[in-house]
Amino acid sequence: MDVRALLRVGSLVGALVAAGCGGAPEAAPPLDDPTASQELVARPGLIELRRWQEPRQRVVIDRAGVLLGPLGEPAVRQLFVEPDRREDLQAFLRMYAPFLSRSPFGELAFGGRGTAPAGPAARRMILEWVRKVAAEAGGVAGAGEVYGLVLAWHRGGGLGGCGDVAVYLDGEVRAGSCAGPESRGRLNPAAWTGLMQRYDRLRPFQEVLGKDDESGRAPENLTFAGHGAQTASPADVEALRALAAGLDRALAARRKEAAPVPVAPGDADGLSELDGEAAPAPEVPGPGLLAEPPPAPPLPLPQAALPEYVPPPPDSEVDEVAEPPGS
Repeated sequence: MDVRALLRVGSLVGALVAAGCGGAPEAAPPLDDPTASQELVARPGLIELRRWQEPRQRVVIDRAGVLLGPLGEPAVRQLFVEPDRREDLQAFLRMYAPFLSRSPFGELAFGGRGTAPAGPAARRMILEWVRKVAAEAGGVAGAGEVYGLVLAWHRGGGLGGCGDVAVYLDGEVRAGSCAGPESRGRLNPAAWTGLMQRYDRLRPFQEVLGKDDESGRAPENLTFAGHGAQTASPADVEALRALAAGLDRALAARRKEAAPVPVAPGDADGLSELDGEAAPAPEVPGPGLLAEPPPAPPLPLPQAALPEYVPPPPDSEVDEVAEPPGS
């Protein structure tokens, strides 16, 4: 994913809103509908979604991929488009206990194997993840890069270093330096809840923060695909910028890469003499923004199949092997 390429698209905000919001949800069918939740159960190792928006469809996700099809018709097996989706699925299943939930988007049955109860934030995060995986499997154009994209941030080269961050409705975060590898993580429920509060409240916007001038400071491009009606205040813009920058540093630390260290005044040739402005202080990685990956499950013990009879070793003077008892 190239966030810089997305930021160069003039109609990015409109594309993000169309892909991330999916229009106003339709009302769920009444409980006496034959496709309603009486038949929906949480089965271990599976996530199932029955969508009430058009197209009305049934989505089942397991380790092998996605079963996708219209309600009441046979489903078609699709492989995961993104290889990371299987890892996401296993992380959700290991962390959270089973649950059933009902929303305007449909009904969700989660067959988790974990013990942590899934609160409202976790349930919405899982729902958005299922919708994204279904869009990818259904061949929605740009689903892998744009679908569900809430926040896109790009910082150009300069004293702050060059970096890209993309945050999605399901809490997925992708980040990388302009010349380095991309890494991914997931917002923890608290950070994700704060982002969703602004997503539900604010209108979409694009901002260029700072300017590329002789001071060497890097401009920052910030795009937010909000779904609300309020105009973002300067405090909202700064909070979203700080979130993106903190995620950039946190994922850089996970990659065991040193976060870019600003050059102190006088250390770079001529920088301290340009306008007398001091370089920004080094920033530490943003703690508490990313969810910790769940521990891997223990490996099963090998099942040793012993034969019914193990003959003793032959005597040094007798070459014949002893017969089994009762023969």
